[in-house]
Amino acid sequence: MSDTTNLEEKDASLGGVLFLGALLAVLGAFSGFLFLASVEPKSYKSVADLQTYLEKNTETKLLEASYFEGPVSRSRSWEQKRDALFNGSATTVELTSGEINAWMSAKFRQPGSSPKEDEAPDVLILPGVPNFFIDANEGFFLNLPTDVAIYGSEHNWMVVTQGHFSAGPQVEFQLDALHVNDAAIPVVGGLANQFFGALLQAYSETEEFVAFQNAWEKVESVELVGDTIRLKLR
Repeated sequence: MSDTTNLEEKDASLGGVLFLGALLAVLGAFSGFLFLASVEPKSYKSVADLQTYLEKNTETKLLEASYFEGPVSRSRSWEQKRDALFNGSATTVELTSGEINAWMSAKFRQPGSSPKEDEAPDVLILPGVPNFFIDANEGFFLNLPTDVAIYGSEHNWMVVTQGHFSAGPQVEFQLDALHVNDAAIPVVGGLANQFFGALLQAYSETEEFVAFQNAWEKVESVELVGDTIRLKLR
């Protein structure tokens, strides 16, 4: 009887230690994430600009985040191309990153927080106007400036995704990397995809986003040429 009781006590003690260890590991990982997410990234207008900086600053810094910021075209050439994509009037649509960003600036706005102040959630994440950067060698980048409130503490995050497009018949954007400022979110295991999908939900009920999703179903293949994305339509 005594031996059985001692064994049960040892099992309970071991279970408590394992639980405490797991809890501390989770808290440590979360604290580390928040710390790295507080490191504001430096923007570069081109791959050449980043290379020039690295050549002049050869010493590696532990906490230094960066991302490529896409240009915003001043012309309205995107409007005709957007219409061609939405109504399927062309077999190929080509958009520069500048044209895409002009489109985003005109049609997308940061969603508002609907709850009243006394009903504000403990965690609130509001992505802003998307910014795109395209480089045929480096890949396709989507940047989301994001306002975050965590239990009353406010933060400004730059969510940076890098990825590529799958082959048809159903072309999809596949993540290769995702960073929140300097904090990396693992792609393996689907965590990055879940986080990215949750951010996109903020736009899911807008007419523009729904129209784009419908138009994307007609995309047969995607090719990156310089700073341009070439969409071949069915």
